[in-house]
This record gives sequence, structure tokens and C-alpha cells, in this order.
Amino acid sequence: MADEQSADDGTDTDALLATIHDNLSTTLRPTLEEQMKPVIESNYLGRFTGTLRSALNRAFGFTNKELERMTIEQMVNKCKQVIDGYVSQTEAERQTAMETAISGYEAQLQQMKDNYEAMLAAAHNKQRERDITTRCITMLEKLPRKGGDITEQAEMLRNKMQAAYDVQYNEADKTLALYKEDKPVLADNNQPLTDENFARMWAEKAGILVSDTRHISPADVKAGHSGGYGKGIITTNNTSADGAMEAIVAWAEQ
Repeated sequence: MADEQSADDGTDTDALLATIHDNLSTTLRPTLEEQMKPVIESNYLGRFTGTLRSALNRAFGFTNKELERMTIEQMVNKCKQVIDGYVSQTEAERQTAMETAISGYEAQLQQMKDNYEAMLAAAHNKQRERDITTRCITMLEKLPRKGGDITEQAEMLRNKMQAAYDVQYNEADKTLALYKEDKPVLADNNQPLTDENFARMWAEKAGILVSDTRHISPADVKAGHSGGYGKGIITTNNTSADGAMEAIVAWAEQ
């Protein structure tokens, strides 16, 4: 046992590891390299050709669809053909080609501008409709109404107003100006018809305006409050709450 321990202690560990490493390098590395080579080349080639296609797209205007099935050599030859074509062109042909390219770029820029302006106009119109509806709600809140869904009534008021006139929203004072054929709409007193006057006339004609509040307290007649109606409010007509809403719909659809 002592001899075996002595022999083990005398073993050159570094030499043994070097021998194992050499054996692995000789037998396993070529096999591993051969197995990994297609994967490595494929990944590298894929990244390289992708970068090359992007560069050719920017430099020559080639599309990826044109280039995706080409080898690198085919892509290079395609570029060479284009360059040779430029070299062989006369000055007039170069000028024509340049003008065509510029026209194409200008058309693309105009299309982008048109798309942006269309999106901006749509957003502006949407915001304008919201502002008009908000103003209609504000006006109806100030009127003594029978009650009902004020948002729905505001939509009806807005639709009726826009069907009759060109409605412009004033950002400064948050009011609506009414125009007909680019001229302000005038009331009977030859003064501009205000949005509040229009809203009152609409509410009265639609049958939701309370015209006589002597029999109840002012607190019982307010926007969205229908309790006063059941307490005997004298109104512009004798229809029920449901009948009043039907009158609104029928009048708004006229």
C-alpha cells in the first residue's frame, strides 16, 4: 500500500491533463467543428445577407422581395448591371432618370403629407363634435327640463343644429356660432341667433321644456331631475315623460 501511495504521489498531473487534452483535440474537435460548421455558416450568412439586402434597398431602391431569393453573387451582379446602365447613359438620359426619381420621391412625400393631414382632420373633427356636444349639455343643464337622459338629448340637439346650420365652435368663450351660407343666422330682432336661444326653442318644440314653475320650488326643476314632473308641473304640453322623448325623436328626424 505504501508503494502504491508513493507511486501515486509521483504522478505528473500536468502531463496527464495535457495528454487528455491532446487526445480530445485530435479525436473530438474535428468532429465537433464539422457538425457545427453548417450552423455557424448559416447564421453568419443569414445576418450578412440581411444586412446586404438592407444596404442595397437604401442605395439602389431594390425591394427585399427582389433580393430575398438571390445569392450574394447574384445581388452583386444586379448592382453591377445598374451601375453599368448609369455609366452608359447619355447626359439627357441621366437627367430624365434623375427627374423621374425626384418625382417619385415627391409623390411619396405628398402621399405621406395627405395621409397625415387626413388623420389630423379626422382627429380635429372628432374633437369638434365632442366640444359641440359638451356645449349642448351645458345649455340643456341651464334649462328647466322634464328630465330624461341629458346626454341623449344633447346629441339630438347637436344633430338638429348641425342639420340646419353650419355650427362653429368658439374656443375663446366655449359657445357655438350658427352660420348659413357663410353668414351669421339672424333672429327676429336681426341680431345673431345665439346657441342658447336655439337650444331653448328646440327644447320647447321637442316637449321637454318646463314653461311654468310657479307650483314648485326651483330646486325641483333642474337638469336630469324628473321628480318635479310627477308633482304636477305645468308644461308646454300634457304628454307623459315617455311621450316627451318620442316627441324629441320625431322632431329631430324631421
